[in-house]
Amino acid sequence: MSVTLTQLKSQLRITGTDEDTELGIYLAASIEYVEQYTGHRLSRVARTAYFDSFGVMELVGDSPASITVSYLDDNGDSQTLSSAVYALKVHKARPYLTLANGQSYPTTQAVDAAVTVAYTSGYDVNSLPTLLKAAVLVDAATLYEFRENETVMTLHDRGMVERLCAPHRIVKL
Repeated sequence: MSVTLTQLKSQLRITGTDEDTELGIYLAASIEYVEQYTGHRLSRVARTAYFDSFGVMELVGDSPASITVSYLDDNGDSQTLSSAVYALKVHKARPYLTLANGQSYPTTQAVDAAVTVAYTSGYDVNSLPTLLKAAVLVDAATLYEFRENETVMTLHDRGMVERLCAPHRIVKL
């Protein structure tokens, strides 16, 4: 997890375990809010993308890693493509795989989803930007502190959280 219950409890100066379940709910809600607001996953997640053939293969998520490309050859047999054949590139915060210089793609069987790209994306514990970690902690702490006061939560309106997230927000045009 990108931000831990221990970190939230430290933020709130809570030492006991009586409220761990409730705090876990607020933490999960805050992580989900920051992910939706910024368009970034705050923890690594396994993903799979399917393509009918080789070409530019756009991926979803941040910092793709552990990439494996497999395909169905002319005979319908599954093959794994050498990582030397493709290159990972990013354009306007969108990662994609493309043909590496001096390489050529093998032919694939003419079927739907002949090419499969399995990978992980999102931030790992060590790469989560400090602003996003702070946004999660501020939001979860606020949800906890004002859990019974709807008026204060309405006034809160997550303005501080959104200001912390702003430099990392992906805006779709």
